[in-house]
Amino acid sequence: MGHGKSPVDELVDGIDAIGTILDENLPQMSSRIDEMVRQVLEATSRLGELKIQSKEVAEGYTELRKGIATLDIRVEEILATIGALTRRIDLLQKSVLELTDGSSHLSSESDLSDTVKMLEDRLKKLEERLPSVPTNPNNV
Repeated sequence: MGHGKSPVDELVDGIDAIGTILDENLPQMSSRIDEMVRQVLEATSRLGELKIQSKEVAEGYTELRKGIATLDIRVEEILATIGALTRRIDLLQKSVLELTDGSSHLSSESDLSDTVKMLEDRLKKLEERLPSVPTNPNNV
């Protein structure tokens, strides 16, 4: 008979070869699986951190929107106050103009002239009472 192997012997040789390949590569495959598990755990951990940070950013955004709304209200209040102040200044300016026009019709001996003269006299007296302060030519 021939030197050939029987099909059973070839099958056994094939199974032995597969076993040898598995034995040689099993530590590498195990190491690679362990590395993949570690990477998945790290990715899961990072994902959890990202979720927490995302929640914090969303809360910050909400607070920022509330702050902006409050700021808008404050700006509207300031603008309303400025409008009211402008109207009052206009009225004051109108009153000053009316007084100026009215004062031009008064004679020099009017009460207004007397009051101004009296105030000037008082101012001179107060200035005389004050201790002399060196003057700074830059503040003139």
